Amino acid sequence: MKNTKLLLPFAMLVSASLPLTVLADGHGNHHVDNAHRSEANQQRDAFRKPYQTLEFFGVKPDSKVVEILPGGGWYTEILAPMLKEQGTLVAAHYPANVESEYRKRSRTNFEKKLADNKNVYGKVVVADFDTNAGVDKATMDADVVLTFRGLHGLQNGNELAAAFSQFNQMLKVGGKLGVVQHQAPEGFDPIETAKKGYLPKSYVVAVAVAAGFELEAEAYFHNNHQDRIIVDGVEGGVWSLPPSLNVKEDADKEKFKKVGESNRMTLLFSKR
Repeated sequence: MKNTKLLLPFAMLVSASLPLTVLADGHGNHHVDNAHRSEANQQRDAFRKPYQTLEFFGVKPDSKVVEILPGGGWYTEILAPMLKEQGTLVAAHYPANVESEYRKRSRTNFEKKLADNKNVYGKVVVADFDTNAGVDKATMDADVVLTFRGLHGLQNGNELAAAFSQFNQMLKVGGKLGVVQHQAPEGFDPIETAKKGYLPKSYVVAVAVAAGFELEAEAYFHNNHQDRIIVDGVEGGVWSLPPSLNVKEDADKEKFKKVGESNRMTLLFSKR
């Protein structure tokens, strides 16, 4: 694999040259219109660094981008305006006919979000993402495929290898796959860490390589070395950290607030 390490000083140098909208991550920046986003969602920009992340993944205004399992549409809120004029955004969500009530509700709520603000989301294409079926034609010939903090769920469903195979099929030759995922320390069993929301980086890379990808670069701006959820065996997993703070004791909430959001890997793959 080439260029598998993006050294921190170099990453900082690159960041210093990025446009203002990237550095500011839309937070308090008059060049980015956040009127359609809730204050709660905007507050998470400080942790998720969406504009810096999308810049690193090579998303451009004229890209065809497939967002895998967009959930409630946090990243869709940012991608849709960015790609509206020149590009294409395909939201590959749970299938409309899925049996799970939770997944069905997630898809329905997402479609309602789009329908309620056609000025922002009117050009978003909604497709099915189902590892047990063929790749939805709407997702094909993409420049960039993006997956944010969802690989552990695919692992838990024994779908990770099939998912990466589909990511590869969606992309043009040379297309890019951007991955942000809660990162477990090396040496831990991915089957067990996935139950708590985490995966070791080496495991994710191995699955990606087996599916026909090459690790092109890595960024570190989502790292948080105070996150010891896996090392300390915290029962509630990543959901003990902000923004969920799914813990019973107030003292634990204060402790995990100080930790901040999870330690995350940020990996850029290219299709071989």
